[in-house]
Amino acid sequence: MFYKTYFIKYIKKKFNLKNKKIYVSVSSGLDSMVLLDVLMKICNIPICVIHCNFKLRGNDSDKDELFIQEFCLKNNILFKSKKFNTINSNSNFSIQMMARKFRYDWFKYLLNNSYCDYIALGHNLDDSIETFFINLIRGTGIKGLIGINNFKKKIIRPLSFFLKKEIISYANENNIKWREDISNYDHKYLRNRIRFFLKPILDYKFYNGFKKSIKYLYDEYVCSKTHISYLYKIITIEKKISPFLVKIDIKKLLKLYPLSTYLFKIFYKYGFNNTKNLKKILNSKSGKKIFSKKYCLIKERTTLLLVENNINFIKKNYYIHNIDTIKIPFFIYFFLSERKKKKSYTSLDFDKLIFPLKLRNCKTGDRLNPIGMKGNKKLSKYFKEKKISIVDKTNIWVLINGDKKIICMIYERFECLDKHFKITNLTKKVLNLKKQ
Repeated sequence: MFYKTYFIKYIKKKFNLKNKKIYVSVSSGLDSMVLLDVLMKICNIPICVIHCNFKLRGNDSDKDELFIQEFCLKNNILFKSKKFNTINSNSNFSIQMMARKFRYDWFKYLLNNSYCDYIALGHNLDDSIETFFINLIRGTGIKGLIGINNFKKKIIRPLSFFLKKEIISYANENNIKWREDISNYDHKYLRNRIRFFLKPILDYKFYNGFKKSIKYLYDEYVCSKTHISYLYKIITIEKKISPFLVKIDIKKLLKLYPLSTYLFKIFYKYGFNNTKNLKKILNSKSGKKIFSKKYCLIKERTTLLLVENNINFIKKNYYIHNIDTIKIPFFIYFFLSERKKKKSYTSLDFDKLIFPLKLRNCKTGDRLNPIGMKGNKKLSKYFKEKKISIVDKTNIWVLINGDKKIICMIYERFECLDKHFKITNLTKKVLNLKKQ
């Protein structure tokens, strides 16, 4: 029973599975059935088998599911399966890529909504070698050459250290039955061509060298990630969590070489993978934007602003018909008094107001006559002088009189007030505005 002892000892050493609840993804193939057998012998807490039926091989797909279900019933193992309509899904991805997405989306759901510690998959060292060559042929960086990670975000691959021939030996030694997937012999798939035409010419020295190379590549990848994280902090001027905002110094960013590689490494996690567009926005005019699925990059003078696309900017008009019925459901409130209040208030001459008043977001062309200045002043010019960011502009409000004149701008402070509405010695009643 050499392979049984060898597998169990090695997996126990590499993974701490004691008192852990494991969901084992089983396809009915050789690798997953061996994985299930090993974990049944290791885990002291009952495991659960999960199975994805993609309906890609007609009756054979259903027979795979039935094979696993009967095995679980015989061995008193909890069994969960899910069917996916992969063929009819509306997507630009290949069927294989869609199947992978469906599978890992389900895994994520199970991890978030179950009490399991890990989901175990049956990938082996040969799978990593095949992935290495697939990515190498298609073009990749260090991450793509590492192969398949054996432990990532509660997804574990206990067989990733073993060769296919060792897994076959374990199965034969322990009388394990499995079902063959005929699609594994279809040469239209690149992985299968690598498996049947390239791998047979690789000798034992290659496998030993490959294990070492993967270790070195992984270390290089970790060093690279650490370096990028360090640079990210250096080039970041400001960072907010809510609402999400990152302000990046363009001057510091442009000093990085090679720039394209750094741009990709820094912004790829936010969905920006076109380095030409990233380079272009660095030299564009203020206000230029590029979008990913979830984020937006905005050029603003000497900085890049990274914000979420769904950032909660209020886009609504509020009308104030009477001072007694003012209901503004956010950050300001109004009240009357006989004289001007503290500096933290903005005070208006009530008798100069024409109802209904209107509160809306500022927009292009807005202007007023600020106290202490001659003539009209565009708010856009004021924003530029005060270095108010493009993101902050979307949260700036203006209060408009009934005759359509702007009374004041509402931002962090009510400092931009039209002089027509200021308090004078003749003022009898004062309307005070205060930020909550």
